Amino acid sequence: MNRESHLAVELACQRLVLDFAAAVDGQHYGRLADLFAPEGVFARPTEPDRPIIGVAAIIAAFASRPRERLSMHLCTNVSVVVESDLAARGSCRILLFTSSTAEPEVAGKGRKAAASQLVGLYEDRFVRLQQGWRIAERRGRVLFHT
Repeated sequence: MNRESHLAVELACQRLVLDFAAAVDGQHYGRLADLFAPEGVFARPTEPDRPIIGVAAIIAAFASRPRERLSMHLCTNVSVVVESDLAARGSCRILLFTSSTAEPEVAGKGRKAAASQLVGLYEDRFVRLQQGWRIAERRGRVLFHT
């Protein structure tokens, strides 16, 4: 694989990482179908031993969340290692803030209660399908939280 092809794979996989965060934070769960392989695996950082298998099941798991749940993923240290023209692996660190629009105001001050925070890690496997690069497996784990 030449350098240009190698960089194109890295960029495509990094884009999947960022598009995943945007889809989840924006509650556009149907977009996950364009990010995961049909038989993709996802394990939440808070439930690393309970993988969700299959893109339809992944979308359903996210869609079952309460609509008033808010999240913001900050992804950093995104690393992709190209293994071949069909496979890559990667990782990224996340800072995740979650809150709810249903939370009560703080002592009449007109603002919502503080968001919970966690720092975690995603470890990914990527595959190239006919449709392009997709997430084959995304497993998270919590490193620490507040």
